[in-house]
Amino acid sequence: MPNKLRCLLLCEDEGHEQLFRPILEKRFGWHRVRVAARRGKEGGFTFVLSRLKVAVGFLRQHTGEAVGLLVAVDADDAGFQRRYEDIKKAFHKEGLDGKGLERVAICIPSRNVETWGLWLCGFRDLDEHRDFKKRFEREVKSGLRPKQLVEAWDASLSEQDAQEEARVLPALAHGRKEVARLQQFAKG
Repeated sequence: MPNKLRCLLLCEDEGHEQLFRPILEKRFGWHRVRVAARRGKEGGFTFVLSRLKVAVGFLRQHTGEAVGLLVAVDADDAGFQRRYEDIKKAFHKEGLDGKGLERVAICIPSRNVETWGLWLCGFRDLDEHRDFKKRFEREVKSGLRPKQLVEAWDASLSEQDAQEEARVLPALAHGRKEVARLQQFAKG
């Protein structure tokens, strides 16, 4: 049974939406997830930063309610840590930090969301520094489906697999914890 959390997904493009929307809908119900995703060629990370003020306003309008926010951006060349710090600074600038951030999950696929997609489908010759977009596109043309990504996200990991994931793609391990924390917030 879905939680009562309503969730806003703020992401840089359709690739992020294809991964994170079904993950959130499975946890909270399809009718409880709203999406703000860039369309077309403008923006990416810049788009997300430009929409944070609106997202913070959404959270403030629903203070005391089970409303959460998932922010998803690629690390790209900047890397996980820099992107994470930039997002936290942007929230601080909007007056949201500390306890206010407990309703916010931040996922930063490194190097990009396609890296996570390949990992979730069983490819292990990956890292967070190379760009795997073209390889991911080839795999999609060969039959890889977004539904597989969600199923893999939800599959139980052995302790060994979890350790390997944290070693090779620490940003993915962090992202899983962020989504789980958002789900725990909904139960609290």
